[in-house]
Amino acid sequence: MEKMCAEGIFFGCSLTITRSNVTTITDTNFVKDLVDAGTSVFLLLEYVSFEGGTDDWVLTDEQRSHLRQTTEAFRTQFPALFIAIPGDEEQYGGCLAAGRGFVHISAGGDVEPCPASPFSDASVQTASLREALQSNLLQTIRQQHALLNETEGGCALWTEREWVRSLLARKKIITIPVRTVGSKY
Repeated sequence: MEKMCAEGIFFGCSLTITRSNVTTITDTNFVKDLVDAGTSVFLLLEYVSFEGGTDDWVLTDEQRSHLRQTTEAFRTQFPALFIAIPGDEEQYGGCLAAGRGFVHISAGGDVEPCPASPFSDASVQTASLREALQSNLLQTIRQQHALLNETEGGCALWTEREWVRSLLARKKIITIPVRTVGSKY
């Protein structure tokens, strides 16, 4: 961070928020230290359960409300951009995945709707990003966006994961294996 500041590089941080770390991440002093170190953008990502045994990492409704209120306060208190996902998506018309606002590219190059929906039918290893954004999976999700109105917090694509998975039922499904909870790899 010091080197990036010294070089005048604009940078931010991405923080995954769980039930057990929400208090730390929403602590004013924690955020102030990051801003003082030069952080200009905060991407606040609510944890989404990808596998059994991690549901208790997901924020409670009370914590989600606290995160929303704290994020609003940080926006007026600090000279930085704060983006809460999925919390801020509602003001943009719902889920921004599948190319409506962003996509996720896995370490292997698979173009996925978002990290909470690790399914793909295109790869930047075999197509340009522009071509991958026109994949059947991403186009269908964008066209059927009305199915992804998640207004109670949480992730619409994860809530509708069986529907997303079904979009690939007739095609070869590419999924990225998720490491086992507690595994160091």
